[in-house]
Amino acid sequence: MTDHEGQLKCLSFQEPYATLIILGHKTIECRTRSIQTPIKDLVVCASKTASAYYPIDGLAYGFAIGLVDVVDREPFTKGHREAAMMSRMPDKKSNAWKLENARLIKPFPVKATASFFYVEHEIEVLSTNRQAYFEHYSDIIVNDDNLATESIEAFFW
Repeated sequence: MTDHEGQLKCLSFQEPYATLIILGHKTIECRTRSIQTPIKDLVVCASKTASAYYPIDGLAYGFAIGLVDVVDREPFTKGHREAAMMSRMPDKKSNAWKLENARLIKPFPVKATASFFYVEHEIEVLSTNRQAYFEHYSDIIVNDDNLATESIEAFFW
């Protein structure tokens, strides 16, 4: 799980995509950046700001929330759109990063950047289920109330 002198390699993703990745629903990431693969145990961080969508009840922002392996990279094509959860093709030439082995972790706060960044932290992998999510995320999710619980359950489980 380490890289860059014993530190963890991290990347920030907008919500709800960060959570969709760690739950294994989003298996392609579309990025203009070309990367060397594989990248094992990339720490998935939920961006602190919600620029793609308004803050979504039941999701965490500004935290490392999971691990994923980036196993391959290839030019992005129309065939990648569904797994990337995109309704249209990107405006710029882009790459499809193939994501596998997604895992939920005990969340911890991060100060993310627009590119890869590195942190030192002990990782605790959790079961990817409803109980583990609410047990470890209830203190940090947006609007921790019954409506948030119902919306996150309906969306992800």
